[in-house]
Parts: sequence; C-alpha cells; structure tokens
Amino acid sequence: MNLSVFFIIRLDEGNVCMVISVIVGFCIGGLMPIISSRFGKILPADPGMVLLRLFHKPHFPFTPNVDRRRHLVRKWLKLILHSFTWGCLMSILYMASSVFLVPQMGVWGMIFCTIICFCIIVDQQYFLLPDFFTIPLLLMGFSAATFVDDLPIEYSLVGAFFGYFVSVFSVFIMGLIHKAEFGAGDVKMVIALGTWLGAPGLNFTLVLSFMLFALRILLKVKRSGAFGPALGFASLISFFIIYAK
Repeated sequence: MNLSVFFIIRLDEGNVCMVISVIVGFCIGGLMPIISSRFGKILPADPGMVLLRLFHKPHFPFTPNVDRRRHLVRKWLKLILHSFTWGCLMSILYMASSVFLVPQMGVWGMIFCTIICFCIIVDQQYFLLPDFFTIPLLLMGFSAATFVDDLPIEYSLVGAFFGYFVSVFSVFIMGLIHKAEFGAGDVKMVIALGTWLGAPGLNFTLVLSFMLFALRILLKVKRSGAFGPALGFASLISFFIIYAK
C-alpha cells in the first residue's frame, strides 16, 4: 500500500514537471520570433549593445494608406503564426528534454534547445549567426561538461578542437571549388556544438546537416541559402540521440 502511494506521488510529480516544461517551452518559443525580429536592426553589434536594444515595447504604427495598413496586418499575422509554431515546437523540445533525456541533462537540454532555435530563426531571417548566441552556446557546453557525468570535459574539449579543424578544412576546400559561403558564425557554431556533442556526435551532425541543406536547396531550387537552420536541426536530432535514456 505504501509502495503504491509512493509510486502515485512520484508519478504526479513527473506529470507536474512535464506540464510546467510544456508551458515554459511554449512561452519561450512564442517570444522567439518577436525577439529575433530585432536583430535585423541592431546587428552587427557587440553583445552588450544587443542586450541593451533587444527588448522594446512593440508599437502598431497608424498609417492612412490602406495598402500600407493591410501590409502591416499581414506582417503581424505572419509573426503571430510563427510565434505559435515555435511555441509548439519548443514545448515539444522542453517536454522531450524532461522526459527522454538522462536525468542530469534535462535542464541542460532545455538550454541547448533554446539557444539552437534562436540561432535557427536569426540565421534564417538575416543569414547571420551572432556571437550573442554562439559564444554562450560554447560556454554552456563547457559548463555542462563540468557538472554532468555523462558529458566528460575531455569529451567536450576534443569535440571543440575537432569542430575547429573540420571548419577550417571545410572552408579551405569550399574556397578551392567556389567562393566560400561558410561564414565565421557557422564556424563558431560548429565549434560550440563540438563541446556538447563530442567528435563522433559532431561528425554525425555535420553529415546530417549537409544532407538537410542539400535537400532544402533541391526543394527550393536555389543554389545558396543559410546553413545555420540545417546545422541547428541536425544538432537537435544528434543531441537527443546521444543523451537519450
């Protein structure tokens, strides 16, 4: 009897944590497109200036022009739709982090997913991966390696060095074939991902990201595009594979 009561209490605690994760994830994801829309006006800039000008009170400008008003309405409706979509995606990622990852990686998984999704949105819109996200991703990777047993610091360091050399080699090869479009932000993101995924996980992530990028190019019939979204989605897949229970 006591054992069944204890099991029910533990089950209730797990359900509460999962519900909280879903709600928090939806709120954070819903704010992502709104916050990211500011980067086109304040970047490139140092992280301090970004933090200063990132948050602002939204305003709805009045214009007597009917076409202009319709354009603004469509713009806000599109932003609301994106916010809802990212809210749903982040709620799923947060729930998966709390349920499917090893216990020590739950909160770290939420942090990883949040930064990666910000990188995806910003790079998709502005073809830019700012230091405001890539540097914290790197630092958080080393921090997780310090406190989590499943992520040894040696594993993280080797992954970071592997990411650096792979990035340099990729830029060199791409420069021989074509003018390199692999920017400095992509290099920093690859190095930062190495601290989280290690060399084997990063290797799998890069292969998967190139496949996703090629598929996207084929579907959109374009010869170029932002590489960050493909790299970001591939890293999310690799992260949950590596740290699943």
